[in-house]
Amino acid sequence: MVQIGNIHLGKAETAERPKLDAGEAFILWDLLLSRYDIIQKTQIYQNFAHDPDLKALLAQGLAGVLEKQVNVLEKEMNTFNLPLPSRPPKSMRLPDVSAIIEDEFMFRDVFFGMQGFLDYHARTIRSFTTNDKLRAQLINFAVDELHLFDLMVKFGKLKGWLRVPPFVL
Repeated sequence: MVQIGNIHLGKAETAERPKLDAGEAFILWDLLLSRYDIIQKTQIYQNFAHDPDLKALLAQGLAGVLEKQVNVLEKEMNTFNLPLPSRPPKSMRLPDVSAIIEDEFMFRDVFFGMQGFLDYHARTIRSFTTNDKLRAQLINFAVDELHLFDLMVKFGKLKGWLRVPPFVL
C-alpha cells in the first residue's frame, strides 16, 4: 500500500488515517467561524469606507489573506470529516448610509482585531501538537497575518489614524 498525503493506493485497511485530537478539531472549527465573521465585518466596512486607500487595504485583506485561509480551513475540515459552521453570504451590500461610520473608526476596529488575532494565532499554534501539517499551516497563517498587520501599521501612520503614545525625552 502506498500513501501520499490523503491519497491511498492499495488496501484501505493498511492506510494510516490522518490524526487530529479533539482540541485541534475545535480550534479548526473556531478558526473557520472566526474567519467567516471577520470576512462579513470586512465586507460591511468596505461598503461604508470613503477613503479609497482604506477600501483597497480591506480588499487586499479579504482576497489576499482571509478568503485563502477559509479555503484551506474548509479543506482540512473536510479531510477530517468535521462539520462546517454555516457560511455567511458571499457579499454584503448595504444601503448608502455610509456617514454612520467614519473611516478612522473602521481602521482602528480592524487594527485592534488584528492585534487580538495575532495573540490567538500564537495560542492555537502551541495547541497543535498532534498534527504537524496543520501546525505548519497555522504558522503560515500567522506569518500572513503579521505581514498584513505590518501594512496596517504603516497605513495607519500615513493617514494619522494610528494613535501613537507621546515620546518621552
